[in-house]
Parts: sequence; structure tokens; C-alpha cells
Amino acid sequence: MKFFGKKEKDAIVSIATGTMIPANKINDPVFAQEMMGQTIGFQLEVGEIVSPAKGIVEMIFPTGHAFAIRMSDGTGFLVHIGIDTVELNGKGFKVCVKQGQSVKAGQTIVKMDLSLVQSLGYDTTTMLIVSEPINKTIDYISFGKVKKGQVISK
Repeated sequence: MKFFGKKEKDAIVSIATGTMIPANKINDPVFAQEMMGQTIGFQLEVGEIVSPAKGIVEMIFPTGHAFAIRMSDGTGFLVHIGIDTVELNGKGFKVCVKQGQSVKAGQTIVKMDLSLVQSLGYDTTTMLIVSEPINKTIDYISFGKVKKGQVISK
């Protein structure tokens, strides 16, 4: 994987292949208003979700719908896969890592059966939130089409 001038330890990458969108385009007020921290969304084309950065899997829900990554500098990310998908109780989700595991930027964390989840009526927009520190902001590339593992931090 090429990080184009960024060291891997500092690179923030796209968590999925699809379209990267601003928070205000997310169909959920908590995420749209960035109540949990700086937020961007991904409209998925493929159901594979990867780590946004090199770090430790600090938390992963058994249902597979959300996980947290902590970078070595203390930056925390929360990834929330879909809206209200916790209601599926893990149906359509396969967790590929364990809590406490070290991961690389772009490493597969969760596989979701995208067509199944969509057929059940769920919005599969997936959110990437800078959860800690709360006041940290990341300067992202322009919104639009991205591929999983592509560097999205400037």
C-alpha cells in the first residue's frame, strides 16, 4: 500500500469503497450534527470495512456494526456501519479481528453483506468519527468517490 508521502503511522485512509460525503448529508441527526466528534460518511459500494489508521482495535461490538481504533498518538476513531444496524443483532456482519489486536491502515475489520442489509431496509451509510480528542480535526481530501485504503487525510 502506498501512502504518498505520509508515513503509515500518520495516514488516515478510506474505510470503504464508495462515495465519501460530508456529515450534513448523513440521514441521522446524531452523525449529521457531529455530536460525537468530527464526522464523515461513506455511501458503500462494497461491504468490506477497513481500519482508518494504524492502531489498536480498542473496542468492537459483537454485532459487528461498530468498532473503535486508537492510534499511537492517542487519536481515537469510531466507525459505525450503517444507521440503526445494531437492530440486526449481527445478522449480515462478519467480524474479522479481535479486540486488542494491532491493525494496519486499510486492514479488513468487518465484512457486511451489503445487499442483505439493504434488502432489510437499512441505510448502509457508514460513518467515520474522530472520537478523541474531541477538539481534533482532520483535514480530509475533497468529497467524492474513494477506494478502501486510499489515503484521505491531507
